[in-house]
Amino acid sequence: MMFPGGMERALEVTEVSEQFDWMRRQISLGGIALPHEETAVCIAAHALRLTDRVRGVYRHLPISLEKRLIESVIVYQCWELHKRQYASAENLARGAGTLATVEAARYIRPVGNAWGYHLVEGADRLQYVVTVPTGFRDETTPASEVICNRLLRLLGLTVPDVRVVVVNGTLLKRNSDTRPGRSHGNGRRAPELCAGFRQDTPSPSFTSEDERRPLTGRNVRDLIGALVFDIWTLNTCSRQWTAKYSEITGRVECTLVGNSGGFHGGDWSKFQCSAYQSLSAPQAAASRVKGWSQLDPWLRKAFVLDLNSIWELAFQMPEAWYGGCRPALANLMEKLGKRQWDLSRAVLHFLQVGYFPSLKKPSFLLQPEAAESA
Repeated sequence: MMFPGGMERALEVTEVSEQFDWMRRQISLGGIALPHEETAVCIAAHALRLTDRVRGVYRHLPISLEKRLIESVIVYQCWELHKRQYASAENLARGAGTLATVEAARYIRPVGNAWGYHLVEGADRLQYVVTVPTGFRDETTPASEVICNRLLRLLGLTVPDVRVVVVNGTLLKRNSDTRPGRSHGNGRRAPELCAGFRQDTPSPSFTSEDERRPLTGRNVRDLIGALVFDIWTLNTCSRQWTAKYSEITGRVECTLVGNSGGFHGGDWSKFQCSAYQSLSAPQAAASRVKGWSQLDPWLRKAFVLDLNSIWELAFQMPEAWYGGCRPALANLMEKLGKRQWDLSRAVLHFLQVGYFPSLKKPSFLLQPEAAESA
């Protein structure tokens, strides 16, 4: 099969793709905003064309110098774009992926039965459920929860606001937190940078196995969207949400919470080795799927989602949230992108193995004999 445009065009596309991958890994590390995908591709292509012109003048340009030239041109273009877009402080504050910071002023109580989750009140007088990093190199939970939270928001689903909550070590009383769960280091008195999720009002937490309130059509639609997301991110826990009546909309609203099961329960190495056939945890929302039309809009939305803002967010997070291992974080993001491409294939596989008990197989999945009899 011939590549449109010939071999030269194929090589150009490959080179642009390689430079785009390099941008995703390196640009955010320097504090420069990662451009939109289309813009990033144009920047990479421009750098390659400029290098070709330089190569025409200096015919014996060393490969190492050529590589440095390409990277320098890319960085300069990204810096110029960043300077134009975020020239004012107001625009900088609205930068995609930026995490605001708040200091914890009052400890309220532990949350749940697992170590490391607490409810605190911030200096802004709002309450936050904080996830305390363990301090170990294999830590992934805070990063997993924050990335999943932002991905859900990009999909248009309701999630709590996220902050970096600075908690004084003595405020947490870590030595007295004897709950089981993640292994953790000894208590420290130094301030902790915790992942904080805003809690508007005290409300019960629901799981997909415990639907104790009637759900509206919109609630069901959102939970099906969360179901598609949980397949994408290989969530190994039951989906949780809080439900409360909204005086603004006049209906019960669901807020998705509890993303500790994302990325194979925080085991990034297993997530990295996963395939589209890898099954996530059973979710009760799967039984509410009656037709493919309920899944298709979410699959389409996830497929075209621009992950650049998530890449930028990932490298703005405190290093303690992912054990300071940036290569592991980059590998996680790359795998997330690959699973994004395979999401429809994964959902079809889940359908074939009976994950959606109320959904009949589409005609294109049926054998010819079965399709005729249907």
